[in-house]
Amino acid sequence: MEPKSAETSLMRMMAGIMRQHHYNSHLMLKDQDVHPGQPPVLFELSRTDGLRQSELAKRMRVKPATLTVMLNRMVKNGHVERRADPDDQRVSRVFLTDKGRAAVDEVRAALHTSEEYVFEGVTPEEKMLLRRLLLHMFDNVKKVEHIISRQTKEEPNHAANANKMD
Repeated sequence: MEPKSAETSLMRMMAGIMRQHHYNSHLMLKDQDVHPGQPPVLFELSRTDGLRQSELAKRMRVKPATLTVMLNRMVKNGHVERRADPDDQRVSRVFLTDKGRAAVDEVRAALHTSEEYVFEGVTPEEKMLLRRLLLHMFDNVKKVEHIISRQTKEEPNHAANANKMD
């Protein structure tokens, strides 16, 4: 068996933290009928309501079929609605409902509370250092995406803001 490097160990720790955070989010949001993958959709639509479903999939960095399943559940729960584009009836646009807009604030509050728990006992200086490290790591993984994209002739995902990690 190959010894684990420090990088592998750190990556596993980060993945474990995110898995636990995902589970905690599920517990915190289930009363609002919001499932763990849905907050980014709510936040994106709160910034730009009425996106084409295809554009929303690009911004979410998910396959259109994956987004369709997610949106079907969100429509069923009353958070979003689909409407035909008035200029092109073949195009579906996605809008927040009143319940969805209310959920945005509830989800933000729940995630803020979760973040407070996560960083309990962490100093502001440590948080600042962690932020710098994570931004540096994010830049590195974006560089790798561009290198791999050139090698595979696949377009990098420009829809995601390369300077943001959300």
